[in-house]
Amino acid sequence: MSYLMIYRTGVALALLLTAHVGLAQSLPAEQLSTELLPIKSSPSHLLSELAVRATLKRASVPACPKENARELSLSLIEGQVQGRLRELSLDLTCSHSRLNNEAEPANNDALSLLLTLPAIDFKIDNLTLQLAEGRVSGPAELHHQQQQLSVIWQTEAGSVQLNITPDRQGWRWQGQLPGHLLTPNLRQPVRLSGGWQPEQPLTVKVAGALPTPLSGNWQLALAAKQAANGWQLQPNSQLSIPRLTWKELTLNQITVTPQGELALDKPWQARVNWQQGNWKKGRLPAASLQLQGDSLTHLQGKVRADLSHDLQLTGSWRYDQGLALTVPRQSVSAASTWAWLNDWLLLPVGLSTEAGQLRVSLSAANLLNTKVPILMNAELNQGQLKYRDMLAEELAAKVKLSWRSPQGLRSHGPQAVSAARLNVGVPITDIHGALRWQADGLWLSGLTAQVFDGHIALSPMALNAKPSGEAHFSDIALEKLLSYANVDGLTGSGSLKGRLPFVYDQGLSVKNGRAESQDGWISYQAGEQLAATGKANISLGLTLGLLSDLRYDKLSADISMARTGEAVINSHLQGRAPVKGKLHPVNFNYHHQENLLQLLASLRFAQDLTERLPASLQGESE
Repeated sequence: MSYLMIYRTGVALALLLTAHVGLAQSLPAEQLSTELLPIKSSPSHLLSELAVRATLKRASVPACPKENARELSLSLIEGQVQGRLRELSLDLTCSHSRLNNEAEPANNDALSLLLTLPAIDFKIDNLTLQLAEGRVSGPAELHHQQQQLSVIWQTEAGSVQLNITPDRQGWRWQGQLPGHLLTPNLRQPVRLSGGWQPEQPLTVKVAGALPTPLSGNWQLALAAKQAANGWQLQPNSQLSIPRLTWKELTLNQITVTPQGELALDKPWQARVNWQQGNWKKGRLPAASLQLQGDSLTHLQGKVRADLSHDLQLTGSWRYDQGLALTVPRQSVSAASTWAWLNDWLLLPVGLSTEAGQLRVSLSAANLLNTKVPILMNAELNQGQLKYRDMLAEELAAKVKLSWRSPQGLRSHGPQAVSAARLNVGVPITDIHGALRWQADGLWLSGLTAQVFDGHIALSPMALNAKPSGEAHFSDIALEKLLSYANVDGLTGSGSLKGRLPFVYDQGLSVKNGRAESQDGWISYQAGEQLAATGKANISLGLTLGLLSDLRYDKLSADISMARTGEAVINSHLQGRAPVKGKLHPVNFNYHHQENLLQLLASLRFAQDLTERLPASLQGESE
């Protein structure tokens, strides 16, 4: 055997014995033994067949009661020192002070088993990591790289790689672990880093991808201190999500921060903020949530959504195999809700809710499962909807919606809407309709109302920023319509029907409207001045005579109105009129132009003035 072989064999034996003796001196041990196995081959194969084993049945550290090692063995086989552990339990909240030839630790310093082990590689049948709450275990490999320890750990959730570096009297660590190890909803690996020093907060940073059906990245920065009653999360901890996307919803700059120190087993509060976002094509305003929980180990509690300074909703949440949310039925201001919706939905310009209470509720068994529906209910009572000085009064509505993927938001059950009256200057009453939410948004259908003893029915229309449709009218009493026409001496009788195609785009406009009537009469009694002019003008006099008692067989009118209110009405009448005591056929065309919005406004003003004047003044004619 050469001198080189003898030297290498001696070094290997020395390493093994040094590790063995060091372990025996530093750990409370049971049944420590060393065995030199016989060599049966020739001297030339001494190094390759030399086998030495040292075993330790159990080792523990008094200062770290959660740490222990069982059935440790060190072997020198073929010149390589190998370590094996049946079981190793580690507690990373214990420190080790004797690093880099430092002085002996103080009495309150812990002595971690991890650094007391010999600086060789180990295969571990079962590695248990003691956490602040709970534990995780599985087979592992422990590798030494100078002062750094690398753990490759197999758990039920997948492989964990953790690099641990002693740092003064504490630790620093970084690595990667399966997200499923933290929660079943995290399917992607997460990155982990952190550190701990005695008398200092334990810091942990975890980052990864959001669980489906959410998309985006998240980072959790935790700082925790150990107090007399256990671990407490510090106020500077934070969960941050730069951008969260969920179907057609996007929220930006989400942060979750604790309100004060949080104990793991005590009630806690946290605040969730986001800086604007988007729902479909609309812009969501910034808002916040106030979360309360029973404890950090039992994820359930209460939630309050601060949607605006005067609009809040409260509910409860629970995280157990999914995220459940319940908002019990509660009343909120209809005006505040409309103002909040108007900040991000494409609502008709100029419309506003003036009064009323809205009762809302929501139920979601699991927000993270798109196949589980989210149910929403809203009911409006005693509402008022206003456009300029036009007012819909005693407005009531019921909306039931459900959301699930891929269908999106849909109506669920009957959706009734009604109003007692609409004050536009003429009496529109008994308004009834139905709402439905489909793929392209909210729709109004089946709307009917009464006006001038007749009926109006609206075609189905989308309630978006520019609603459009057709108003069909029938059985309209011509006598009552003319009474509001503001033309002195004009009366008539008959029944009108027709349609008014309209568009609402920063104002109501009508194009290609049409009205018709059969078998009625028109009478125009001219004033003194116009009658006197007619006596001098044969043509005017003849026309006034025909209009004094025109019995029409057919009346038709083409109607249009700009969004400014400027209206043009071209009328054509076919019928008979008395001339010198006999009825003669008459074809009469009439062109009329007037601002109907101004006319309606003046009618509303006159009506409001009449309602406000004392009864004694209303009866006075002069």
